Amino acid sequence: MNGIIQIVSGLVIGGAGFHQISVDPIQGACALFLAGFLVMIGFEKKLAARSRDSK
Repeated sequence: MNGIIQIVSGLVIGGAGFHQISVDPIQGACALFLAGFLVMIGFEKKLAARSRDSK
């Protein structure tokens, strides 16, 4: 998956996670964890592509 798509997906899931915390804290925490993971991997892909292009 493209890094930008992964970052945007993570932000969307993070917003849903914040909303879900008020309803079910466990599901909200899991959604926030998944969102953080997606954003982290997306940024890593973008940095890897940038360093690969600079060589």
